[in-house]
Amino acid sequence: MVDSSAPPTPSDAEVPDSTVPSPALQRLWFALERTGWAYLTVVPAHPGAPALEAATAILEAGAPYAATQKIHLEDATSISPADAPRRVLELRERVARGERVIAVIDSVLTRPASLPLALASDGVLLCVTLGETDFGSAHKTMEFIGAERFVGSVTFPRPKKKGRASSSRKKKP
Repeated sequence: MVDSSAPPTPSDAEVPDSTVPSPALQRLWFALERTGWAYLTVVPAHPGAPALEAATAILEAGAPYAATQKIHLEDATSISPADAPRRVLELRERVARGERVIAVIDSVLTRPASLPLALASDGVLLCVTLGETDFGSAHKTMEFIGAERFVGSVTFPRPKKKGRASSSRKKKP
């Protein structure tokens, strides 16, 4: 009988796989899976929030689990009002062919032309930057899209700014 409480021998130890997403990303993927989406929109809660990074992370997290189904990442930032209806039709056609779609849009506060993509999707994921996103912007974003459409939110830390102090300090000879 093998003692399961003993540490694994080197041959039994798991080798870390750099292609495996972090546990937090895997949990996000499975939380989204419970919603049954085929077309998901990622929207920043305020202008400049990293929505594309969030969508890319979701794509990476789902890759090992959705290997038999294609997931299309649509960068719909900078969409024009005239282009929005055509883009919605294209994304719906992809879903009809059995693909899944993750669309990234700009903030609806600054680019209302993004709204049709969010309204046409099965669910919306709100992208929040800690320390930058104000409650009012997040609330307005949810109000414009409809709070019932949101399947959750994802948070990112505030980007670190490079300090001038370290680069301006020079050692004197």
